[in-house]
Amino acid sequence: MLFIGHFSFDEISPEGDPKHGYFSSIVDAETPDAAVAKFEKHIKRMKTQVREMSAVVNDYIEEILRVPDIPETPIITRLQSSDGAFPPSISHALPGVHNEKIDAFGLAAEVEKHEKTNDGGFVESQPFITFAG
Repeated sequence: MLFIGHFSFDEISPEGDPKHGYFSSIVDAETPDAAVAKFEKHIKRMKTQVREMSAVVNDYIEEILRVPDIPETPIITRLQSSDGAFPPSISHALPGVHNEKIDAFGLAAEVEKHEKTNDGGFVESQPFITFAG
């Protein structure tokens, strides 16, 4: 059975500043306990093998979703809202994944723009959908 885990984490920047973030993970397991054990083992391995997770100091389970059948219509598996403008952040699709069975899709022409600019800043993403106010 498919399980989706949503996690949050604390990390310490190279300058010693506190940071936080979120990630999701999927796994096939027989039971919720087996899924949690697999998630734990994987997160510990990722901490030592993937640069983007090397500064993580605490991980928290936000929720674990059990998906008995893949839905034919899209569902939202996580929605989070924060006060204020969108904070500066960096996002990585499939960090540390080298598997031919999983693909990440995005706008290829935009990939380079989302990396750091020459002045150290980041280019803001363009909306996919904009709703009238």
